[in-house]
Amino acid sequence: MPKSINKKIALVRSSYSPFGGVEVLTLDLIRELLENNIEVTLLTWPHQKWPIAHPDLQMVQLGSHRGNRLWQLWLFDLCVRKYLSDNLFDCVFSLDCVSLFTHLHAGGGTHKAFLEAKNESSTALQRIFRKTSLFHAYTIYLQKKGFSNPLLKKIHCCSKMVLNDIRQTYPFIGNNKLQVIYNGINLGEIGLAFQKRAIIAQELTRKYQFNSNWNSLLFLGSGFSRKGLDIAIDGLATLPGSYHLLIVGKGSPQPYMRQSSQLGLAHRLHFLGSQENGWKFASVCKALVLPSRYEPFGIAVAEAQAMGIPVLVSSKTGYSELVSEGKNGVIMKTPMAKENIHTAFAQLGELIQNPKMTPYQIRDNCKNLDNRLILHKLIRDFLEL
Repeated sequence: MPKSINKKIALVRSSYSPFGGVEVLTLDLIRELLENNIEVTLLTWPHQKWPIAHPDLQMVQLGSHRGNRLWQLWLFDLCVRKYLSDNLFDCVFSLDCVSLFTHLHAGGGTHKAFLEAKNESSTALQRIFRKTSLFHAYTIYLQKKGFSNPLLKKIHCCSKMVLNDIRQTYPFIGNNKLQVIYNGINLGEIGLAFQKRAIIAQELTRKYQFNSNWNSLLFLGSGFSRKGLDIAIDGLATLPGSYHLLIVGKGSPQPYMRQSSQLGLAHRLHFLGSQENGWKFASVCKALVLPSRYEPFGIAVAEAQAMGIPVLVSSKTGYSELVSEGKNGVIMKTPMAKENIHTAFAQLGELIQNPKMTPYQIRDNCKNLDNRLILHKLIRDFLEL
């Protein structure tokens, strides 16, 4: 973009975590916008340690990250609306749940669909709690208000599944405002690890004392219930004893250890906690399994494929649109009945034993998800800057 062209954009993202996919997208987008001579204002909570500084980047602290989540959500939206009423921007791109923006990253789909997915694996008491929760009611209200706000120009859908979800839930949104652009991954950085995956595998095996005779499967992601860890454990039970599950992500292991103990699998589960660049564990694994109950896209799945391993995902995962069944992965059909779980894991075991694609071919399938390509699409096609 010529230096003579200078625009101002506001990005809205309340929180920062080095493990969050939306935060990584926000950071990458900020860097790309700054490289294109676009001034960026980031609207965020106080005391967030965003690892970036630039003369053309302004960080505006709004709301509060303290207190209960309903208070946080309400106050942040209120402060964002007030700030935007006092300051003009060429574009306001929200990556959070607020009610005012010109462009929206709908990375989580709709809150209604999220709750429906959560309720599928919840007790009656948990479902009643969500139904009567002021936080969930307000989130749905805020999302609908944002989708109907008069400034809205475009909604970024990270998969066709998300687009259809939004279209069905909020039919008043014009089709011209919905655009599918898949999420991107750092294909270059992962590529360097892919070339050195044998060395990385040796280092991880030594550090965590993995057994080289295991057929390890990777479960990568936080939010174990939504991402289907219980389903992965049920599937593991159908595979030979040499198959182990490496679990990378944040969550309580207790309910899953109880489940695995009842199935006689406790020794085949390995909880490794949150890990930066958790995709590196793909170097010691035969496949990634992420049978999510609702996954708008699935960055972890894309990263695993970029490391050259097949995947098992549910049909409720956006990335399933990029899986060629029986070649680079397996798609588990919903509902998550035992028959479907067993069938999918049997197919995965067959694919591991008799691969149809080389690691290089699997990785090559991800080339269009390179971050730079995706960021260019977001800036040029979506934000129209």
